[in-house]
Amino acid sequence: MKKITLALVSALVLILVSFTANFNNTSSTVLNDIDGTLLKSSPVIENNNGDVTVTFSVDKNVIVTKALIGNSNEIYLIENGNSNASKTVTLDLQPVNGKVATAFNNIYENNYDVASSSDALLNQDPERRPVGVIIWD
Repeated sequence: MKKITLALVSALVLILVSFTANFNNTSSTVLNDIDGTLLKSSPVIENNNGDVTVTFSVDKNVIVTKALIGNSNEIYLIENGNSNASKTVTLDLQPVNGKVATAFNNIYENNYDVASSSDALLNQDPERRPVGVIIWD
């Protein structure tokens, strides 16, 4: 009986450690400030041994682009109508000097004129939210 109890306790400790330990050097951050943006779900930034990705949901009609500008991975969400359906997007983020910074730029249909969209994008600052940074050694 003593051996069975010891075996069960050892098994429970092993299960508990497997759920709480971080054996594969991964971490994640959730950005919650999405009210009033084109995001349908909170973005999750994941660091998997230095490979950093961000995953989020938007309307299927939203155009998603990304560019490394300075030290920030700028993600542009451009409204393009409403489909009443969502899509999940996963983007790779580039680290700069050991950290990854990102910001979501929301550009709404009422902010630009399709005929002269390049002028509108240059003259108006898009709303940058949410913003996140992961730093690791």
